[in-house]
Amino acid sequence: MRLCDFLQFLLDDALEDARLRQRLPADRLGFLGAEQAIAECRACMDDNMAEGLREQLRQARLDSAAAVATQAPDQWFWFAREIQTEWIACVVSVILLQQHLPTIVPPTRGAAIAAARLAGLVVEE
Repeated sequence: MRLCDFLQFLLDDALEDARLRQRLPADRLGFLGAEQAIAECRACMDDNMAEGLREQLRQARLDSAAAVATQAPDQWFWFAREIQTEWIACVVSVILLQQHLPTIVPPTRGAAIAAARLAGLVVEE
């Protein structure tokens, strides 16, 4: 499976998960932040995908910190955008690690399980 194909599966899955978590009106900002993160990650799909995701995560962290520092009323949007971007970077880092390439962030066990499931493997926890 090519990395771009894997990322498409990951982004589609992340968007559906964010949509399903939107239960209360207050969750709307969180969904919009996650949706924005996914759109920005899709825009990174080129030959320099890892570097694009690394930069996207850096910017998302800066924007989230600025929203908290200024007590912006849409803080949840920025926070959700940051954590969704970080999750995507973490799962992609699992694949990069398997290919002996530099990772974006240190991969976690949960990200490895998500990557395996997206690749079609049966994973027992």
